Amino acid sequence: MLIGLVVAIALAAVAVALIINLRGGRQPSAAKLAAMSAGTLTLTGVSPRPDAGDKNGQAFVTVSGTVLGPDIAPTEVYGGFVWSLDAPWPQIGQDMPVRYDPRKVDSSWVIAADPQ
Repeated sequence: MLIGLVVAIALAAVAVALIINLRGGRQPSAAKLAAMSAGTLTLTGVSPRPDAGDKNGQAFVTVSGTVLGPDIAPTEVYGGFVWSLDAPWPQIGQDMPVRYDPRKVDSSWVIAADPQ
């Protein structure tokens, strides 16, 4: 009984560690970012700008658009980001620089310029 409890706790700890690792953030390390391909995201959808942000002057923005790059077909993507309310809010039709892994564009893309 005690061994079963210890095993269950160990498995739960491993599961929590994996979840934390997977949700650790979308921004890759500088070395990984440098190895990614450069492209352009043309915004086709943007969530409305809120009237107020959090205590740090930031808000959550959801964007959708098309990633274009020299080594991929146009790929439809969407994602959410923490955005500074001091920075210009993204606009439909705007082109933004992005980095991506050509093998999995829809899940690896990140905005290359920091909106902070």
